[in-house]
Amino acid sequence: MERAPAIGEGAAPSAEAQHLVRYVQHVRRELRRALEGMRLADLERRVGNLNSVAWIVGHLAWQEQSYWLTSRGQRAVADLAAFGRGDPDPDAAFEPLFAAWEAVTAAADSWLAGLDEAALRGHVGGRRLFEVENVGTLLTRVIGHYYLHIGQITAIRKLLGYPVPGFVGSQEGARYP
Repeated sequence: MERAPAIGEGAAPSAEAQHLVRYVQHVRRELRRALEGMRLADLERRVGNLNSVAWIVGHLAWQEQSYWLTSRGQRAVADLAAFGRGDPDPDAAFEPLFAAWEAVTAAADSWLAGLDEAALRGHVGGRRLFEVENVGTLLTRVIGHYYLHIGQITAIRKLLGYPVPGFVGSQEGARYP
């Protein structure tokens, strides 16, 4: 199994690799758009059997930290263990989780910005999934995962009486080269 090269080990970042990275950044903007206008109490509230929006943000931060940071031996930016796969929704405070999400994504972007085609085909370590799926596939998994949770946030918005944003905002900055 080929490991994903560190920044500077491969060729210059390719247009195709950076398109996937730009799309991850786009879907993060879509998450922000889904959160716009919601009251803090509603972001921290469970609605029916749905996880709270705060938990969703912590869960997405956990995924990106797991995929892009700790899998490469980087130190965790935040303690997000309670937001892992299938864990129950703890009482989640939105503001510190959103700050953790911002810190994780900023740290991840410094590595993602250097990806080239070889890195997309390479693997990160730490879990069986990372041995099976390469970095390019993990990027597409992250995109799909964000949209799944944005859909849940949209449902929460509707149930709580908030206006629902249009599906998929402007693709500016995420267009294929």
